[in-house]
Amino acid sequence: MASYKKDYIFYGIVILFAIFFLSATTQIHSANTTATLGPKFWPLIILIMMLIFAFMGIIKTFISHKRIVNGNVTWAEDPEDPERKLFNIPLSLISMSSIILYALGIFFIGFILSTIIFLFVLTQVLGAKKKLLLLILSIIITGLCIALFSHVLSVPLPRGIGIFRELSFWFY
Repeated sequence: MASYKKDYIFYGIVILFAIFFLSATTQIHSANTTATLGPKFWPLIILIMMLIFAFMGIIKTFISHKRIVNGNVTWAEDPEDPERKLFNIPLSLISMSSIILYALGIFFIGFILSTIIFLFVLTQVLGAKKKLLLLILSIIITGLCIALFSHVLSVPLPRGIGIFRELSFWFY
């Protein structure tokens, strides 16, 4: 199957998903009617953005795979891209494995250290080269997540066990 057909199928599924949950979101009732941001605000925003991006993806796919030859519209053939591999292991398998290890690492070493390691390793696996920049960005992104979730939204983040738990009290 051509990749543009796969794109259309994917975007169609995203649109159906978003429409289904948009209809469910309208059923959410707020007990406090004076609040400007009720319980359905964020799901509504996220689902509307999903719809917008899905339609943008359909348009982009259409434009990028359409070729006009002598006034006739034809579809450009996609060259088969070989699957990227690292140590003869597909990157999709490495990505999934790293997500599982990250989820396990959060429990043992806490959010801070496991997120920094996860972001640093995954971006290297995906092809980024500048290690110092990757480390700095991993630390900044982790700090922003801690500031947002722990301090602004008051969402408790995993602390880890042992010494990692004690170290996490310095940050949140």
